[in-house]
Amino acid sequence: MVKEIALAQAYRVTPTGLYLISTAFEGKRNVQFAFRALGLTDEPPLIAIGIQADNFSRGIIQKSGEFVVNVCSEKQLFAVDKSRSLSGRDVEDKFVALGLETLPAKQVKAPLVAGCHANVECKLEKELELPGLHLFVGRVVAAHQDDQLKAISRLAGKNFRMEPI
Repeated sequence: MVKEIALAQAYRVTPTGLYLISTAFEGKRNVQFAFRALGLTDEPPLIAIGIQADNFSRGIIQKSGEFVVNVCSEKQLFAVDKSRSLSGRDVEDKFVALGLETLPAKQVKAPLVAGCHANVECKLEKELELPGLHLFVGRVVAAHQDDQLKAISRLAGKNFRMEPI
């Protein structure tokens, strides 16, 4: 049966991935949860992410001009919700506070989150300021995938392992 839903809930009915966005600037590194990342084009390779306006990572992306989209596997589920209650303003190193292992990136200063399905290194291409949100478009400069680890998605508050059908 089809039923109407509140407009404010419309974004919750579209499947999303679970992502950890890593950033770094002048020796300070940070990581934050995001549930929206969108591949835009193949050539040039572009990805868009949305970061809340008051989020610490927003400022780091604007200053550094780069970020990493870490596509979560089940190995990061423990950190996803926990990361939402921590701020890089108050924690020396959120990676350590969340128990996340990191790896050095190839093209950007922000670290990769180890054990992810994929890590996509991006240089900031464009930014769009919306009410309460900044949309960042990144040009992919390096990408890594572990095809043994399945990506996780979320729909209506429930997590699902992405398996081919």
